[in-house]
Amino acid sequence: MRSMPCQRRGRRDRKATPLAARQAALRDVVREVCDEVQALQEENARLRARLELLRDATSDGLWDLELGQRKLTDPANRFVWSEQIGRLLGYRDTRDLPDDFAGFLALLHPEDLEPTKLAFTAHILDRSGATPYDISYRLRCAGGEYRWFRALSHAQRDAGGRAIRVAGALTDLTDRRAILGLKRYAESIIASLPTGLMVLDERLVVLSVNPAFCAILGLDPGPCRRMERAGLDIGKLLPQPGLRAQALTLLACSGSRHGIGITRGDKRLRLAMAGIQLAEGERRLLLMAEDVTEEQRLRDEARLHAARHRDQASLLDKARDAIIVRGIDGRIQFWNKGAERLYGWTSEEVLGQCIDERMVRDGPGALYAAVHATLQTGEWRGEAGQRRKDGVRLTVEGHWTLVRDDDNQPKAILVINTDVTQRKATDEKIRNLALYDSLTGLANRSLFGERLAVALAQARREEYPLAILYMDLNRFKEINDTHGHGAGDQVLVKVARRFQAALRADEILARLAGDEFVVVAERADPATAARIAERLHEAMADPVTLGGHSFPVGLAIGIAVFPRDGSEIDDLLKRADIAMYRAKALGGHVFYQPEMSVGLRERIELAGDLGQALAAGTLQLHYQPQVSLDDGAAIGAEALLRWHDPQRGWVSPATFIPIAEARGMIHALGKWVLGEACRQLAAWRDAGLAFPGRLAINLSARQLEEPDIVASIRGIASAAGVDARQLALELTESALMSNVEGAIEIMATLKADGFSIAVDDFGTGYSSLAYLKQLPADKLKIDRSFVCDMLTDRHDHTIVTTIIGMARNLGLEVIAEGVETQPQAQALRALGCGEAQGYYFGRPEAPERFAERWLVPLAAAMACEPGAGG
Repeated sequence: MRSMPCQRRGRRDRKATPLAARQAALRDVVREVCDEVQALQEENARLRARLELLRDATSDGLWDLELGQRKLTDPANRFVWSEQIGRLLGYRDTRDLPDDFAGFLALLHPEDLEPTKLAFTAHILDRSGATPYDISYRLRCAGGEYRWFRALSHAQRDAGGRAIRVAGALTDLTDRRAILGLKRYAESIIASLPTGLMVLDERLVVLSVNPAFCAILGLDPGPCRRMERAGLDIGKLLPQPGLRAQALTLLACSGSRHGIGITRGDKRLRLAMAGIQLAEGERRLLLMAEDVTEEQRLRDEARLHAARHRDQASLLDKARDAIIVRGIDGRIQFWNKGAERLYGWTSEEVLGQCIDERMVRDGPGALYAAVHATLQTGEWRGEAGQRRKDGVRLTVEGHWTLVRDDDNQPKAILVINTDVTQRKATDEKIRNLALYDSLTGLANRSLFGERLAVALAQARREEYPLAILYMDLNRFKEINDTHGHGAGDQVLVKVARRFQAALRADEILARLAGDEFVVVAERADPATAARIAERLHEAMADPVTLGGHSFPVGLAIGIAVFPRDGSEIDDLLKRADIAMYRAKALGGHVFYQPEMSVGLRERIELAGDLGQALAAGTLQLHYQPQVSLDDGAAIGAEALLRWHDPQRGWVSPATFIPIAEARGMIHALGKWVLGEACRQLAAWRDAGLAFPGRLAINLSARQLEEPDIVASIRGIASAAGVDARQLALELTESALMSNVEGAIEIMATLKADGFSIAVDDFGTGYSSLAYLKQLPADKLKIDRSFVCDMLTDRHDHTIVTTIIGMARNLGLEVIAEGVETQPQAQALRALGCGEAQGYYFGRPEAPERFAERWLVPLAAAMACEPGAGG
């Protein structure tokens, strides 16, 4: 239809050429315009098709807002949304989307509303067009959830720069942000890992390395330096032989290997490698590294500690004592073999268990006290009653020590328990032997002294009287002489039982020695003491019958009353003893009277003169030879103390020695005797005289009580230049029995120094046989009382025979004292006694006389020794 006007004009042109020419020209113009319009229409269609293709092909949503001359907030402004925006927001139809500006703002997340509005407004209002619109925000979807979008837009502006049209695109960032967040999260984790992490490519070239890996290798962990190390070969960072070959193998097979140990300088590293194949077909090697230097050191220390622990545990298992470690909660942490042997439980049965209730015998209170003391003071020592697994009772001596941790907090208790059950039983027997008379079972002198001291102290505090009744049996010696000591002992037992029956529970009875008994009665005035004495007399009114024989036994009782007759134990006993001797003469019982101590002043004067003689050096030592019964040759001598007083003449040792002991002078006398004897030995040696054997010196019971007795003896001998092997120390049996354990310790120490130890007056005591096997003695000295009548009294002969046989079996030498006749000497030799001392061989003599008779020149003595001469 549009071509028809052109055809009409063509016909007119044929009629009028000029007009036709103009028309033809016009038609050509029109034709060209038509062709151009058609071309534009075709181009527009093509561009529209391409636009729609681009719109449909892109994943972004497109939008358009035509403003014209209107304001942005004008309700007439409408958004045109692409269908992709509808799909991104979950709408089936874009018509369901709000198309005004207010509706668009309502879709924004509340936190993104203001920033978005400001950015969009600034972009629209900036007439220069320099303010871009590129912002990320969240839009609410049809389902109510929010998704992240990136918004870009461009404004079309008029000549004045006013925005008249705005178009833009929305890109969904939700999944990308999640991925980027996860990537950053993973990178932060990798960067903060204490384990070194390195990624290498197929050529084992470093792609990335985390800070921990750099720190482990001692390299700068900064980001820039890590980037510098990317591209390095693994051999540059870890030049460990064979490591590259392992890495290539794992990379090729996508395998993994752990626990690869390498050394880098002074560091020990542990590596793990894993080959990874990516989805694109590329391969990567993941290498992880840990610095195990400290771990290895600790492991080495742990191995050494474990070895030491095993060695120590082995040593502890060899200990005889029970060694236990118990936690603060009482559970057993360590239990050695000694504990297994002692208690019967194996370590498997008790470890981790609390067995206090099964093991403790003294009750929870005693255990609590021990634990409390250990926690408070750090240790506890003491005895505890316990029981074995089989119920057998034990007594242990425990030493508990608190173990603390590195923070000085209580961690455990080390327990070392020693089984003292047998020792306690033995101690109890020893105590009984030491404190009780073995014949009658009554308290002996030692226990009596303890009880009297307690009773006297109580009487002083409460100011009441106390009576001591000292008793002696009349005609008892006749029983021994006529029927023997065995019969006498049985009589003593029956007498003791009668006394016990006559006394009340609070009246203390003891046997002091022989036929001497004593009673202590508390709260007893003279009248009460007299009634007690009458009861005792009544108990002895009937004769004692024994084996068809009847023995009338009389009783003499001396009584002293506190405080009338004295306030000290020794004074009361002495005065009761004085009264008893008066009772023996008068019969019945006698109270002490002051006039009975008439001789006391003389004894005090004697003690004073003895002290002066000691100070003045006028005491003397005489020497009595000790000889061999085989040939009569001297094998030693005994130093005997002698005192010649200007007024009294020779004073018997039997007189002044007891006074010295009673007055506390015996310590000084003993030191003087030992010093003088050593001085004399040195003088004889310096004079060229040979002393045969050892010189025997007596030690008293009181001397053994000196705390420094051993040091004193050593010092005196050393000062005189006398060897300990030249001396023999004689201790009386009674002295030993006064403190057996102390005497044993002293004797053992002196014997170890070289001194010879002899037991003097052996056989006169009551308890020595029980201890003889424990005494570190070299020689027994048979008391003169047995030697004197051994040829006429079969009992004495039996005693001498027994002592000699016993000494031989124990490996001890025997010497008899008091030998006065040849028959005695011959009998002793026949019985096996090798040495003797007595008047038959020689009396005690002054040093000069003794030297003339018994000492020979040193040269002659040496010439007579075996092997002397050519």
